[in-house]
Amino acid sequence: MIQIAMIVGYLVLTAAVSLYFAKRAKQNTSAFYTASRSMPMIVVSALLFSEIIAGAGTIGNAANAYTGGLSTAVWANWGMALGCFLVATTVSKFYRAMSVGYGAMTIPEAFAVMFGQRVRTLMMFIVALVYVILYSSQATAASTILAPLLGVEETLTTWLFTAFFILIAIFGGMFGISWMGVVHTAVMFIGVLIVAVASVDRAGGMDVLTNELPESFFSVIGERPANTLASAIGTAISFLASSNVTSALFGAKSKRSANWGIILAGVMVIPFAVLPALTGMCARVTLPDINGSSALFRMADSLGPIYSGILSLAIIAAIWSTGPTLLLIVSATMTKDLYLVALRKNATEKQQLKFSYAVIIVAGILGTWLGMNGGSILDNMLGAFQIRSIVGIVLLAALVWPRVNGRAAFWSMLGGGATAALWFFAGDPWGIAPLWPGTLVCLVVLIPMTLTAREKISEGYMKYLEAKEKLV
Repeated sequence: MIQIAMIVGYLVLTAAVSLYFAKRAKQNTSAFYTASRSMPMIVVSALLFSEIIAGAGTIGNAANAYTGGLSTAVWANWGMALGCFLVATTVSKFYRAMSVGYGAMTIPEAFAVMFGQRVRTLMMFIVALVYVILYSSQATAASTILAPLLGVEETLTTWLFTAFFILIAIFGGMFGISWMGVVHTAVMFIGVLIVAVASVDRAGGMDVLTNELPESFFSVIGERPANTLASAIGTAISFLASSNVTSALFGAKSKRSANWGIILAGVMVIPFAVLPALTGMCARVTLPDINGSSALFRMADSLGPIYSGILSLAIIAAIWSTGPTLLLIVSATMTKDLYLVALRKNATEKQQLKFSYAVIIVAGILGTWLGMNGGSILDNMLGAFQIRSIVGIVLLAALVWPRVNGRAAFWSMLGGGATAALWFFAGDPWGIAPLWPGTLVCLVVLIPMTLTAREKISEGYMKYLEAKEKLV
């Protein structure tokens, strides 16, 4: 009963925040997708942290630690932290320049300026694919925890959460999501920390854990260093083309707010990632016969109703901040890069918003259906990141090698991205992570096509230099 009261209260608070910002979010697409570019540093960091630490990833983190230890659990999040630092030092200025100089609200819009319309179309499909995959685990993760508490059938709970995500995204837009991110961040960090400390105490302390669990459980490298490296590098590089990051960059009120907000988010992620993993390892010692996928909640439940209620709030906070944002990202991409470009070029702001709402509904339903028929949560996340990393490699190359033009970018993204996607859906043949074959194909196409380009400085790079001069 305590858990239900806590969760219902949190749901009401979330709904209230969304409704409070509803009027401002409906002003125009800039308000709906970027919060009118008004977010201060603390909101940028909280928004990005709460999106990185998705509820599905937190549950998957503990589940993987239960079966394989630290190395199988923390790198999805640590790779994102590395990605935050990489973005702040490499491509942050690029996205801010595209936003200020050309009014970009999505990654495909920014890439269109740099590489042309073909790349914009390709990026639209990549973003839609990746973010539907990322969204697909959110509602199912929430129902895994809450269905037993509420005494409701899990499938029904999943669809109820899908409806809630859709409504939060439509009514609150980025205004509601970003400001609620501050509350979500505090609830996540404090809740997961309390449960992790109590779990270690219940297990008998760290000495008991090290004696009871295999030594490999405490290795951060793992038995397959190449795949661990691929997870870390692939996730970090994928952040160069992360719509979660660009949502923060496009919405920040200044360059300082954007960069320091992103760095602060990365710093917070590093210790946080260890907490659910540690709880999962404690569950392995104290509850050795349970299904690993439920390790996080089962461990908290064994500590008492207060702890399970605290954990439920933390996971709900993570999911609540992530699910609606992912729907907003897919919606922005389809509206700005498909509807406004190919379907209705002269659409008014009101017509664009209506189309955005329709996309949110369709993406929410499709993503949830995929999640209910999908596999491992963390495997899906890491696969999506490694597909997206190919785009990050091309962007980074273009910023340090001005000769990279739209033709080279398009074919290297298409070849490398398609290879990574096929490799992922084929189940990682021969145990090789998708990043490696995808990167190989990408570079084999990119390098010779760039070397044979006519202009030593591409037209897109010149546009970037012009936009960069407008930054303050």
